[in-house]
Amino acid sequence: MMRILVTLLLAAFHSVPSTWAISCTGCVDLDELNFQKTVERFPYALVKFDIAFPYGEKHEAFAAFSKSAHRVTKDLLIATVGIKDYGELENKALGDRYKVDDKNFPAIFLFKGNAEEYIPLPSHMDVTLDNLKAFVSGNTPLYIGPDGCLKEYSDALRNYANLPDEEQLKLIEKLEAKQEQLASPEEKQSAKAYLIYMNKIHELGYGFLEEENKRLQRLKAGKVSAAKKEELLRKLNILEAFRVHKVTKAKGEKQEL
Repeated sequence: MMRILVTLLLAAFHSVPSTWAISCTGCVDLDELNFQKTVERFPYALVKFDIAFPYGEKHEAFAAFSKSAHRVTKDLLIATVGIKDYGELENKALGDRYKVDDKNFPAIFLFKGNAEEYIPLPSHMDVTLDNLKAFVSGNTPLYIGPDGCLKEYSDALRNYANLPDEEQLKLIEKLEAKQEQLASPEEKQSAKAYLIYMNKIHELGYGFLEEENKRLQRLKAGKVSAAKKEELLRKLNILEAFRVHKVTKAKGEKQEL
């Protein structure tokens, strides 16, 4: 009798509107019927097996990763599988197929083009936004870096602050030309920020980076909208691409042209 009562209570609890649960923008809900067909439509798929109505820091990190990934690639499916341990035990067989431990949710798998080729997120890695980015970027050719960052630009700007003025100007010209080839408005906006910072560091030196970082942090800590905070965070991430381990270019040093 008690078992029946608990089952009914659980069913009633999980019948509340899904808006009560933490949403996962961009995530696709998979089940035993559509799992394989959907996963195999994409070159890569990151799938989280979890309770039917997930919540908490790990789910929030996965949802944040979904937003970041959708901004930079169309080749990665972000999906969730909700497993119920009551009623009709929805998706339990799917969890069993991948040996998911229902006492240690969530389980996260990276699939590579088919349902049989996959890598589990290592148990020693906490489910955080940065770890999910590192996991996917380390096991695929996809680059999912800090929000707002462009791999080609960040790679080109290593040690930029220490380059002679002439080389800095050449790099500015090169990346200005690249900006014209970018497809999405988001990428073009990011490229614009890179180029602004390139010119500022060229004119003012490495000290600009620290001053701008402080300015953006002050703004971010103030009373601004969520959208403005995201914009400031993207700028801070881009600014970090210019950081060098050691400044070797003397302050005010100019390269004769």
